[in-house]
Amino acid sequence: VLCPRSLESFTNWQKAQKSKAKYQAKAANQRRDYLHKLTTHLVKQYDVIIIEDLKTKNLQKNHHLAKSIANASWRMFRQMLEYKCEWYGKKLIAVDPKNTSRICSKCGYNSGAKPLEIREWTCSKCQTKHDRDINAAVNILHKATPTGQGLAMVTS
Repeated sequence: VLCPRSLESFTNWQKAQKSKAKYQAKAANQRRDYLHKLTTHLVKQYDVIIIEDLKTKNLQKNHHLAKSIANASWRMFRQMLEYKCEWYGKKLIAVDPKNTSRICSKCGYNSGAKPLEIREWTCSKCQTKHDRDINAAVNILHKATPTGQGLAMVTS
């Protein structure tokens, strides 16, 4: 090529850039709107909200989940929860996520690491059968309130 041209001189490229920017802006606005509605609903419905203090950077090392985690906007979700809890006078508790899915919520036995494919497991000490997510939710509730009193867990 004797006379190289920059990409800005191609009109089809410019049209594609504008189209892409519109699509990305629309997706971002839809995500932000959904998060606003969800966080407002949660804060108005519950007096105390307990969340895991997850490190998304570490979670994104799993290449199967990285895109989904990035698209979920967990950081924005948490920021919205924090300031809306302040506005409405509600309480937000962030719990350390260490071993929440490993520990038996009934007897406290740590059965070790499990791959994500294992969704249900049985405690080798007390023989209680656990769903991984519900067990983690109960452990998060126990970590947030040492006595476990005064809070109810809602599961669906």
